Amino acid sequence: MSTADAPFGAILQMTALPGKRDEVLQILTHYARTLEGEPGTTLFAVSLDPNDENLVWIWEEFVNGAAVQAHFQHDFFRALQLELAELLAEPASVRPLAPVVRRVQEVVAESGD
Repeated sequence: MSTADAPFGAILQMTALPGKRDEVLQILTHYARTLEGEPGTTLFAVSLDPNDENLVWIWEEFVNGAAVQAHFQHDFFRALQLELAELLAEPASVRPLAPVVRRVQEVVAESGD
């Protein structure tokens, strides 16, 4: 498999301005709902850093390099960049990944009955 055909992933570290993390999360939550328009995006997960109230972590995976390029060209991605610009202390730090194994287990919540 060539590099262009291989799955691609990234972990992003975003540092919100003090007091702005909830706004960043609201924007990312809305953005996640737009990803049906990006069929090459296979994973988009957002997590809070338990040790820093301003940090947000994002884990993304794509089917291949072409899907990453399509992601960058998507109108919703461009809008996301504009919305986040005023809320981040600095540009997001991006660490590229080469996904190998992923296991996701759906957990069904128990009812309070």
